[in-house]
Amino acid sequence: MKRILFVCLLGVFSTFSFGQEFLKGSDLSQVRAAQFSEAEIAQIGKELKANQMTIEQAEPLALAKGMSASEFTQLKVRLQSNTVVPTEVKEEQKKGAGTTQEGSVLAAKNAVVFGSELFTSKSLSFEPNQNMPTPPNYILGPGDQLDINVYGVQQFGCSATLSKNGTVNIPNVGEVFLSGLAFEAAKNKLQKQIGRIYSTLASNGSKLSVSVSNYRTILVTIIGAQQPGNYRLSAMSSIYNALHVAGGPSDIGSYRKIELIRNNKVIRTIDLYRFLTKGDQSDNVSLTDNDVIRIPSYDARITLEGEIKRPGIFEVINGENLQNVINYASGFTENAYKNRILVKQKTSTELKVTDLNETTFGAYVPKSGDLISVDKILDRYENRVQIKGAVYRPGEYSLPLSGTMTIKDLVIKADGVAENVFLSKASLVRQKEDLTKEYISFNLQAALNGDAAANMTLQKEDIVMVFFNQELLDSYKISIDGEVRKPGTYGYVAGMTLYDLLLESEYFTDKAASTVTVFRNKKDTTYNPKDQEKIVSFNLTIDPKNPEAAAAFVMEAQDQVEVRRIVTFETPQMVTLSGEVLYPGGYAIVKKEERVLDFINRAGGLSDEADKEAIRVVRNGLNIPIDWKAINRNPNRTRNLVLQPGDAIQIPNKSYTVTISGSVMFTTEVPYKKGKGVKYYINNSGGTTERGWLKKVYVVHANGSASTSGSFFGIRNYPRVLPGSKIIVPMKPEKQKTSTGEIVGISSVLASLAGILLAVFK
Repeated sequence: MKRILFVCLLGVFSTFSFGQEFLKGSDLSQVRAAQFSEAEIAQIGKELKANQMTIEQAEPLALAKGMSASEFTQLKVRLQSNTVVPTEVKEEQKKGAGTTQEGSVLAAKNAVVFGSELFTSKSLSFEPNQNMPTPPNYILGPGDQLDINVYGVQQFGCSATLSKNGTVNIPNVGEVFLSGLAFEAAKNKLQKQIGRIYSTLASNGSKLSVSVSNYRTILVTIIGAQQPGNYRLSAMSSIYNALHVAGGPSDIGSYRKIELIRNNKVIRTIDLYRFLTKGDQSDNVSLTDNDVIRIPSYDARITLEGEIKRPGIFEVINGENLQNVINYASGFTENAYKNRILVKQKTSTELKVTDLNETTFGAYVPKSGDLISVDKILDRYENRVQIKGAVYRPGEYSLPLSGTMTIKDLVIKADGVAENVFLSKASLVRQKEDLTKEYISFNLQAALNGDAAANMTLQKEDIVMVFFNQELLDSYKISIDGEVRKPGTYGYVAGMTLYDLLLESEYFTDKAASTVTVFRNKKDTTYNPKDQEKIVSFNLTIDPKNPEAAAAFVMEAQDQVEVRRIVTFETPQMVTLSGEVLYPGGYAIVKKEERVLDFINRAGGLSDEADKEAIRVVRNGLNIPIDWKAINRNPNRTRNLVLQPGDAIQIPNKSYTVTISGSVMFTTEVPYKKGKGVKYYINNSGGTTERGWLKKVYVVHANGSASTSGSFFGIRNYPRVLPGSKIIVPMKPEKQKTSTGEIVGISSVLASLAGILLAVFK
């Protein structure tokens, strides 16, 4: 009994230890997802959450530690049903990753280190291609499965796996030792061994085909990674694949001096920067069983910030200067100020700064902890001047490299002054040495005439302001509005006529009347207090078909022209009829206050299949029911609705069913039976549900109107049911039970009232 209890406790402990050691290098080959309880699944989820890892990010790690793909799929389904496990990286973690690409959150804190993107991007896995032909130098070992086929005159085929002794057992041939041989050498050995039995192989009457159908797994130890431990990988794996599975170097791990140790000897030192900067994959060597990948701590790292194409943290090794590191960062941006690069260094006791320029930073050897900042170039120009205002080509111009430029020279470069320029005065805006601005006024006419005092020599960042003649500008406007094709404001020139203005506004529209009004400002030279009118108006008659007559009216600046509209001109406004009328379609409103009956008569009247009880008008998406009998008896009543543009009259065909819905046992349609009431149809739908509110039943008629139930002296009256009606049974509101607190409160109030009454009547 004690042994059974011990075995059970050991099983429970090993199950929970899986959750604790899921990311710590334990062997997961014997894990079975179906054996875990919900509490154990939650434990695994908490362990993943504590490491800020998603299920998808844990998959390659689990497979590398021996867990089968099918078992992980089952585990993934169970984990996803548990809310403890994060299924995506939180936004805060993404923001905190700096320049990190989407990938492992465990490596995100190290993501600003140049090279870390190799291990944080899901699209970079370096997984070996199992479908490619086996390389001739691939070394066979126990666990490799070979497909051996003889074809031609003689035919033979088998699949054999190298045993622990390194041999394959081939039918009719026997055991052949292949372990430790390169694939090409093993193929030649099989050719000789099988050729002893199948003689046509020697005479080329038959051919031999050998391929590795399933590669063995090898054990690789990784030290100094984000997830150090022992990993079972495909024998086709390379060192980059192993590093990716382990999450890359740790926070203090080196990217430049990774060691591949085989048989206790360092056979290669890997520098990941060779791959990142040149695409050189010579370091991506294949792994063998029991290889050790050691990632030592870095010797020196420096930080580049500012106007660098790829700012971040870079690892440097002996013999590298700042130019090498800048090349790793893809160089400077276009805005970099290279004449001063600031280096902040850490000495044994304090900090110090060093300034480098473009001629010296290539020789500078960085030290560990250096912070190197590259500033922007200044947002100013060394040879720019500007001219603005009344010139033909205002803008920016360059000062000549040799010689000088004057105000007159700049105006000539700008193609001269405009016609409405103000020549008496212009301004020069100049920036002084203390960066404040001063305004220098000068006579532009004198400057253009070459006067030395006005025609000043320009300096960099000078701005010449040439003003328009504001008095002329104010009078150079005229406007037209109303029934012309392009109403608006137009430039005025002396001698302009109304016909010219009509030409610019592209003539009258089809709605234009012959009445044109011109409004003009009164320009009296003497003040008359009795004259209160400030505007003069001219009422002109211009035939829209003969606008040339407007050429006799001369316009003045600031005139306002108004072209009137034809009084009787109206755009046809439509009403739509659909359904059971003889001529459905659109009909125009030809007079005011046209009603429903008018339009139905214009459409030829109702057809024999029209449901007169279901006629309705749809206006702005809402149904307006129409009482056909009432509007026929008295067409002038308000029930004969006056229609508006856009209304739609709908006349459905006759319906012979009644719909029952709401809190009934079965929503259905029942054939209409004359004289039958609401209860008849509800019974035909199986009756009401437990919460069906029978006394609140209402009926929606075919034309959209609704009727509710009522009672008279306790007798329940239900609405009349007609063909096409819909009977709706609402749900009773749920009654709120009185809580214990409410009962106590009510009891207290009643007790208080009782005490008051006793005191009053005592």
